[in-house]
Amino acid sequence: MIPDYLKFIRTQDKKILPFLFLVVFIMIGFYWKNNGYKFNQSDTYYLSGIVGILLFSSIYELKAFWAYKCVTKAIDFTFFSGKRLGRVEKWCSHPSIVSILFIAILGLFIQICFLFHSSLYALIPLLMISPICIYGVFRILRTSYIKQVATAAVDKVKYKHLYLYIFSYLLPGVILNLLTISPLKREADFSLQAGVFSSRLVVAMFILCCIVLMMNMLFTRLSKRYIFLGRLFLKEIDFYFSVSLPWPAFYDKPFWLRIILLMIIEFVWIILVSLLLAWSGLQLWFEIYFLICFLPCIGFNYLHIYALWHRDFLMACDMYFRWGAIEKQTHLW
Repeated sequence: MIPDYLKFIRTQDKKILPFLFLVVFIMIGFYWKNNGYKFNQSDTYYLSGIVGILLFSSIYELKAFWAYKCVTKAIDFTFFSGKRLGRVEKWCSHPSIVSILFIAILGLFIQICFLFHSSLYALIPLLMISPICIYGVFRILRTSYIKQVATAAVDKVKYKHLYLYIFSYLLPGVILNLLTISPLKREADFSLQAGVFSSRLVVAMFILCCIVLMMNMLFTRLSKRYIFLGRLFLKEIDFYFSVSLPWPAFYDKPFWLRIILLMIIEFVWIILVSLLLAWSGLQLWFEIYFLICFLPCIGFNYLHIYALWHRDFLMACDMYFRWGAIEKQTHLW
């Protein structure tokens, strides 16, 4: 029996809210640890930026997911009969606009917390309120996006190639990484004042890059096949979205061997970058230095994600064609 919309979202919400709490706790916890287990008013922009990017990531694919649910008639959407989407609602529901407004409001809230509480007591309401706020925005936009599905199809594809789509995914992730590791510039192990070509800094940066890569790869395990199917229904991508894998020799090697090769390349790369900066005398911000050192890991993560999502896209195409054949058999519906 096809579940009605209200019953389905109650089941979905039981999974979403704990997941949001877990992700927010992890990212804020990493920032808190990197910041020496303390907060102050100067951290407001970093904290609001971290939570804002988490919000953006949670709603960016929401319309495509509901397009898949609506077209395949997986849920009874009679709840939305006669409901229309307003022009202002459509404009305000864009993920980028929502995230910017959310960052501004959350930043103001954090500033108020610091006015009345110490850093520890400011952390507690931040950890409790942020996931609930993300969930509230998620619920509002869910209704808005479902009403948009019927009129969301476009004549021009939004993403012509998978590498553009991956870039749009990696960019917020890289910004999130920079915000999270930014407090480490005040730590002695990561100080650039004693010179960039020091064994202490090289080893610390190598370990940091490995940890950040591990966290990035952990969050890429979620399947995208239903998202790609929804984007196919919305005509935001076409069947030339991902034709083949780049650099086939990379995927011929076992995963453990690829990781070992990456670690060797990463360590040598950090030494070369540090040596070049020490020789040139060029002064860089800590975040820029980390980003340059992290480039091999970004390249590895890109190829890793490409393989996962290329497979998911092929599965989505297969589901799309199967759905077309099923839909022609009108006696089934």
